[in-house]
Amino acid sequence: NSFASETPVTDGKSVFVYVANLGLYAYDRKGKALWSVPQEAMPIYNDFGTGSSPVLAGDLLIIVNDNEKQPFIAAYDKRSGKQAWRKDRDVGTKGPPQARSGWATPYVWRRAGRTEIVTVGPLKVISYDLAGNELWTMSGVSGGPIPMPFAYNGLLYVNGGRGRPLYAVRPGASGDISLKSGEKSSPYVVWTEPRGGTYLATAVAYDGGLYSVTENGILSRYDAATGAVTYRTRIDPAATAFTSSPWAYNGKVFVLDEEGTTFVVAAGEKFGLERANVLDDMALATPAIAGDRLLLRTEHRLYSIKKRPRPTTTPTGNR
Repeated sequence: NSFASETPVTDGKSVFVYVANLGLYAYDRKGKALWSVPQEAMPIYNDFGTGSSPVLAGDLLIIVNDNEKQPFIAAYDKRSGKQAWRKDRDVGTKGPPQARSGWATPYVWRRAGRTEIVTVGPLKVISYDLAGNELWTMSGVSGGPIPMPFAYNGLLYVNGGRGRPLYAVRPGASGDISLKSGEKSSPYVVWTEPRGGTYLATAVAYDGGLYSVTENGILSRYDAATGAVTYRTRIDPAATAFTSSPWAYNGKVFVLDEEGTTFVVAAGEKFGLERANVLDDMALATPAIAGDRLLLRTEHRLYSIKKRPRPTTTPTGNR
């Protein structure tokens, strides 16, 4: 990781930047500093660096810092930077060997009647209310989680990490909802796919399917409602290193590899590679969609990609 792997977040008025071992910072859209809060530098497993990005929940700015000293989650008033609450997290193993570091960005799951902050930490998923109280927990994830949880069509999807399952969770859970040995579902766990966890990339949900890519280029499609595996295949024999997460629109799924090549796959139940777009530069960050533009960052450049407008023609009359 670099020294600033975390992605900033904005409410449209201010931009909030989190550099885990340095501080929290707020700026207006012209770059004027609004406030800053220093953060203690915490030890991370094997000096890998940090990676969990901040998220907004109403007027609260939420951070998760799973580290080797004391994992915690904290909330700050986005207007002033004042800490609203902080809770220690009981995640990972206390050793020997000790392993308590994680890199997953939390997800704010908003539904009618309840908003919760879903966090995936080492060996455990913990969901909190907006006051920092635990709502439910679930074991069965890896010791070093990276992919972010997300919701789609009423279900929460939790990637357990490499070698662990992919889970679909129903709303309204409370207490410990961990599956027992041999179980694949429960009143709150709708389905699991034992081979569904990935190391780095977060899956994308699109048109009834979940598309997930491994770090070595295996693309899987799952039925989002049932977890059925629609296909699992290598994207391209020459593509073997993937860090960024896939994205989708206009009937296509896009997967960017570390060499800067974007593989364009037809969305649907059958795999079909339509083309490959080459940028010839290292790419590790997940692109962002803003309005009608795709923002894509490589090692040396930032690209803004937009559909070319159709030329307008003026009809000519008979002479």
